[in-house]
Amino acid sequence: MAEVDMAATQEEQPEQLEQSEDHTIQLKVHGGGGLTATMVPEGLEGLDTHVLDATVRARLSPEERLAREVARRRQLELERRQRIFNSKRRLIGIDQQTLDAQVAERQRLKEEQQRQDVAEDRAMLALDKQLKLHEAEKKQMIFELEKECREFSSKNLSKEQSDTYDLNDPLRVRKAEPMRRGDADPRCGTSSMLKFGGEDLMKPERKRQQHKQQVMFIEQQKFEKEMLIEENGDKKYIQETAEMIALRDEMEANEQKLRKELQQSQQAVNLEAAAQRAKQQQDLLEREALLDAAELYHHGNDPFLNEHTDSLNPNGRVRRAEFKGSTRNERLEGRRVLEQQAEEQNVRKYHEQAQDFRFQMLQEAARRQLILQERDKSRSRRAMAEAVAKENLQLKAEKIEQTKKLHELYTNKFSDDFWAQFGTTTR
Repeated sequence: MAEVDMAATQEEQPEQLEQSEDHTIQLKVHGGGGLTATMVPEGLEGLDTHVLDATVRARLSPEERLAREVARRRQLELERRQRIFNSKRRLIGIDQQTLDAQVAERQRLKEEQQRQDVAEDRAMLALDKQLKLHEAEKKQMIFELEKECREFSSKNLSKEQSDTYDLNDPLRVRKAEPMRRGDADPRCGTSSMLKFGGEDLMKPERKRQQHKQQVMFIEQQKFEKEMLIEENGDKKYIQETAEMIALRDEMEANEQKLRKELQQSQQAVNLEAAAQRAKQQQDLLEREALLDAAELYHHGNDPFLNEHTDSLNPNGRVRRAEFKGSTRNERLEGRRVLEQQAEEQNVRKYHEQAQDFRFQMLQEAARRQLILQERDKSRSRRAMAEAVAKENLQLKAEKIEQTKKLHELYTNKFSDDFWAQFGTTTR
């Protein structure tokens, strides 16, 4: 009923509009309940347009409000249907241009991410190559240092050259100096007490020599007795033995004489070679002395070094070959060149420092990346170990449970039902 009244009200509105065209001005009611102004009355020309187009809220009943809301929603539904069923403006209910833009944006982001990944991979490869080169240089340097240390140790730090080698020397007793070298040894003072009054220090050695001499005398006597016996028995054998001994002595004498002659000839050759080397050394010293004297004479008499000649020509001009000075402009130019070189050197040092800092940053980033990878590997290994441990515990629990079940199955267990069956009969 409210909808019918609303429709009738809407049909009556055009008639009211036609009847009210003669009015000077009409108010526009908020919500479509009025008309805009058609004429501006006198005295109100200076007002703003928003003041002239001001509206007032319409006083509607609940039925009229409901009818207006229903009409508004029907209008929205009609517009939505026209938009939905128009095949030019929709494609399965989605804006095609928006989808194309999203796809293009995603493709662009994907390509940019790929380029960034490629650049990072190249940087990582370059950094890895640099790290390998540094590691190789480091290993080579360590190898050279170790080699130098080994060579130095073999030359200067051998066991025989140590300060305490005398404690470990197996021949230390043989190399040691005797406690005394006779009675006049300055090391043996008054309080050394190496020899007492009436003491014979050479007694053991003298007795040993006497025993040895006595043995030799006895052997000589035995030999002479045997020779006398053989002389009486076989004189021819004794004569041949004497001839052989004489021949051996002669051969030994000749050999000794020949060795002495060879040594003398070798000594003569060595002396001659030493004299020749000394003569060559003396000639070299004399030649160097002559060259030094010639150089000193040149330095002392050279006109360019000593400025004996006049630096000006007869016409008053400077001799170019003798001129050694410089003008102020030349000195300023030289200073400017030095300052420019210093500035270039500072700039080069700055760039080298920046490059070193960049390389250190890349190296630090690579180190952090490697540490993160190692941490991820450790976490994964730890998680895998925990999973294996849990699985083992679960298998152990299942095994224990299965064992319990088998034990209960093959064991006569006394339960309450077993004891409850006794005493239940009347007999």
